[in-house]
Amino acid sequence: MDTRGPHRLGESAVVVGASMAGLCAARVLSDHFGQVTVVDRDALSDDVRWRPRVPQGRHPHLLLQAGSRLLEDWFPGILDELYAAGATEFDFCGDFYWHQCGGPLIRPPTGMVGPVMSRPLLEATVRGRVAALPGVTLRGGSSAKGVVTGDAGARIVGVRMSDGSALDCDLLVDATGRQARSLGWLKRMGYAEPPTSVVTVDAHYTSRTYRREEQPGRDWKAAAVIGDPETRRLAFALPWEGDRWVVGLVGVNGEVPPTDEADRLAFARSLGSPVIADLMAASRPLDEPTSYRFAANQRRHVERMRRFPLGWLLIGDAVCCLDPIHGQGMSTAAQQAATLGRVLDESRALDRHFSRRYFRTVAHPVAAAWSVAVAGDFVYAGTTGSKPTGTDLLNRYMTRVTAAARHDAAVCVRLGEVSGLIRRPEWLLTPAFVLRVLRHARRPEESAHRTEATGVT
Repeated sequence: MDTRGPHRLGESAVVVGASMAGLCAARVLSDHFGQVTVVDRDALSDDVRWRPRVPQGRHPHLLLQAGSRLLEDWFPGILDELYAAGATEFDFCGDFYWHQCGGPLIRPPTGMVGPVMSRPLLEATVRGRVAALPGVTLRGGSSAKGVVTGDAGARIVGVRMSDGSALDCDLLVDATGRQARSLGWLKRMGYAEPPTSVVTVDAHYTSRTYRREEQPGRDWKAAAVIGDPETRRLAFALPWEGDRWVVGLVGVNGEVPPTDEADRLAFARSLGSPVIADLMAASRPLDEPTSYRFAANQRRHVERMRRFPLGWLLIGDAVCCLDPIHGQGMSTAAQQAATLGRVLDESRALDRHFSRRYFRTVAHPVAAAWSVAVAGDFVYAGTTGSKPTGTDLLNRYMTRVTAAARHDAAVCVRLGEVSGLIRRPEWLLTPAFVLRVLRHARRPEESAHRTEATGVT
């Protein structure tokens, strides 16, 4: 039997959690199961609204290039649907004013184009597409409380709901975020949690929306100003539907952005570029600031698990939860779902080989995102945890890469490809690229010149 591509592997699958990870998982599961049910404690309406259990939802989000490409593959036309709903079409290099290492990066047009919008708009749009899939049911306002097992606890065969009912399933996918609620259920059955890495960064976000109007001289669609590491301060401005800006101020390891508007302006003006502060000063606030704290990056090493029940998987933040500063969470979740889809395509049964292959394979995109995020957080004094070998050397090199991207379009494009998760970090270490970066590092600032995006391999 040829098992490459969609084929039936079971009658039913249950996804706990209607996060982006859960919705993307439901999409790939729909190719292999007659019935897919997504359950979530929040009400899942058709409207664009904040979900109470997504506290970071009111803050800036970026769907990176890797994520937007996967969504378009799974749901053809969804990007146009987002644009029609007010999302901004955005070139991740050409339209992004990024100020770091003493100046703005060069902004060549790249073709790495995708939508920028609020998280509620993205979730509602994807949720609508998932709900329209044959055999898929979204069940909001429902809470899963445990599992039903078979084969003396060796296999998950159902999910117990808070109302006393149960959902039969051949496969349970836990997309409940960093808490991974199913691990508590399995612990009561004698299963150990996977080994976990934690890197504490203690990031504080304070965000506010403003009326978006034309401003003379502005030639960018989004902006980021990254202060010197000693300041432990950053700021982001992204366009949202409804002619809004969302401006997020971020403080790391002891820095807490203020909520008073005068103090917010002072915070933004303390950075190396005035562009975000000028935007705030020229724009009318639409709401009160909201705050959010992110305490630590967390990665569960599912690839190291030796004992687990069949018919059970983790996905999304349940596997790897990253500092939102880096904008990788939603796209990494989509990559994990794509990995699940490939493993399902290539599997004959939901056996131990299937589970081990998923856990081993999903570690690849997770490891790439983890290395970038954790290295970036160790730039700041006070970050603690298991520091990957070579992090300090890598960070010194990345400072040179960023400085070179201020002048060299090829360096900027490659940096954007890695940041957008469409190339792995190793692509920043090819001999030709390293030589190009070092060539710029040897030049005095006043003689550095802008070069075209050619010749890097």
